[in-house]
Amino acid sequence: MRRTIFFLLFALHTLVFGLEPITLQIGDTSASYYREYLNLFDDISEYESAVICTVVDGDTVKLKLKSDPDSLLTARLIGVDTPESVHPQKSVEHFGIESSGFTKAALEGKDVFLSFDWEQIDSYGRILCYIWIPIEYVGRAYNIMFNLLLITSGYGHAYTSYAFDENYTGIFIEAERLARLGGFGLWQEEKPDSILLPEYDPIVYITSTGDKYHVDGCRFLEHSKIPILLSEAVRRGYIPCRVCKPPQLELPSISVVEEDFLTAITVEGSVVILYPDGTWEFEAY
Repeated sequence: MRRTIFFLLFALHTLVFGLEPITLQIGDTSASYYREYLNLFDDISEYESAVICTVVDGDTVKLKLKSDPDSLLTARLIGVDTPESVHPQKSVEHFGIESSGFTKAALEGKDVFLSFDWEQIDSYGRILCYIWIPIEYVGRAYNIMFNLLLITSGYGHAYTSYAFDENYTGIFIEAERLARLGGFGLWQEEKPDSILLPEYDPIVYITSTGDKYHVDGCRFLEHSKIPILLSEAVRRGYIPCRVCKPPQLELPSISVVEEDFLTAITVEGSVVILYPDGTWEFEAY
């Protein structure tokens, strides 16, 4: 209960005050994060100690547990999906090499801590875990969740196809939204119209088989319940459930002006300028 109350208070603080972006130094690489996330998570003293032996790709590693040094386990990070870089049946995806390189620089050969969720082994026999790494920021030591760092820095997106800790789910989804708005990492080349997200963008729920989105508590979520941002549900083609009547997507008012070969898209509080060569600028006012 104490943990749940803590996350509720954090959500309220975020809603009222927003998040303060910071830059962390991870090896030789700079990574985007938020000050409020530094003290967000539980004490790691009871987590499993491990060493990362090799990095397979951005979200998969091979590791050994300190409690069983003869073991060599393949671990898949929970709640995050990075672009493919070594999949035998897929070509290398956009930003796959960069994501894999970041994970390798941050984790390979390093001592880490592991924590787990309700499902600990996937259908491929990989352990499912959260990985925690030590960092230093303005002279203080912290342990942060690497899964979340991948999302805040734009090396991966929130992966909610399989349910995980609901306290983390909302944070991961919001972290992806902010990374997309900031144009971090793999979101650098997003088109302007794809980042025009509504100010009110709550979490709704979809199922593994249906074509509708729902609010928490809907009877159609009895067997499957996958959290997702309302804007993302609409983008994927889901429609509102007629039974639970979830919120509708309301984008801010948009106006488009074309003049002198330039196109200006004005959205409440900001403007996107499109140039003939396909480049664009985003300015808030």
